[in-house]
Amino acid sequence: SKPKEPYSYKGYKDGRIPDDDVAQYRGGIVDGEAFGISSDETEDDKSDQPQDEPDNGVHEHTGISQIDSLWEQLDGYSEMVKPYDPDRELPVFWHVPKSGGTTLQDLMMHCIGLVGANEIGGSYAADTGSLKVVHLENGNRYVNVDMSNEVGIAHAKDFGFGQSGLANVVMTPRFDEAASVFDDYHKGRCFTLLRHPIKRAISLFYYLKDATWEHTYSEVYKNMTIEEFAVSKYAEDNWMVRFLTNEMSGNVYERHIGLAKEILESKCLIGILEELKPSFKRFNEYFGWNTKDFGGPVKMTDRGTCVGRVISHPDNAHSHPNHEEGGEVWNLLMQKNQYDMILYDHALHLFHDVQSELVTR
Repeated sequence: SKPKEPYSYKGYKDGRIPDDDVAQYRGGIVDGEAFGISSDETEDDKSDQPQDEPDNGVHEHTGISQIDSLWEQLDGYSEMVKPYDPDRELPVFWHVPKSGGTTLQDLMMHCIGLVGANEIGGSYAADTGSLKVVHLENGNRYVNVDMSNEVGIAHAKDFGFGQSGLANVVMTPRFDEAASVFDDYHKGRCFTLLRHPIKRAISLFYYLKDATWEHTYSEVYKNMTIEEFAVSKYAEDNWMVRFLTNEMSGNVYERHIGLAKEILESKCLIGILEELKPSFKRFNEYFGWNTKDFGGPVKMTDRGTCVGRVISHPDNAHSHPNHEEGGEVWNLLMQKNQYDMILYDHALHLFHDVQSELVTR
């Protein structure tokens, strides 16, 4: 049987995204086939040979329409070589599923008190009227737009969300499409939290298998082993590289990882889930959240306690069996995610060696 369509988010009193770490794929369904990704090679794919990687940091006109149009679309995001300008730029969190997004949301919207823009606000969106900030019962606040899908992003753009100044942060998996809400004066500033791709894939499987409480739960995973999952159409195939390069079907090649590395390095502030505390500290200081009172549900004097509690007891965490590096499961998943592994290694380099001096210590 095929996975069922995910439940459409209608709003929860506590502001939590119920299917936060498994939905928000292309169309919301959690398998590769759902958004045109297939591990089967086509005749067109066979004729498409690997190419050299582009030079990092320089977005020259390539003459390849797909790449040039992607860079044009991503112009909505500021370059990392330029200092962050809080008067003209809106932080945009690129949400990779099962990589700490729910926990980060709790930290930003509740502990820090930021006004957010993700699918929660979409429950209050209207075809007419104006943009507004919605206050939930727990004190968290969201703009009435849905930045998690193509339709919601187009709606937000039509209402001038990128120029409104209502939100303090956007959370979205739709990296390229979210850039469209900005203009030459109002830019987005990307930041993200990444996780080891194989550990993320393992976590995703066991979550999908056990999360009967989620509206995205499907019986297809109930009796499936992780070995079966790893070789099935349901296992992800280089999710990060595909979403960064907008290559959602067919095979990915060396040129895609080169492009993904350049995009990540030039456009995004990097955090690492395995180093959540220093990552959040960097986000907090880089964007100046630590010195500003946003009027949220937690007083500034109590932020430290709130942050410590959330990090110590992360939301949506899910225990599962471990699979050792080099084992059967690990190697099977590695075959489908080798380019994401290369990108993750590059992200570690950016986090430790390149971006470590962005915040004055």
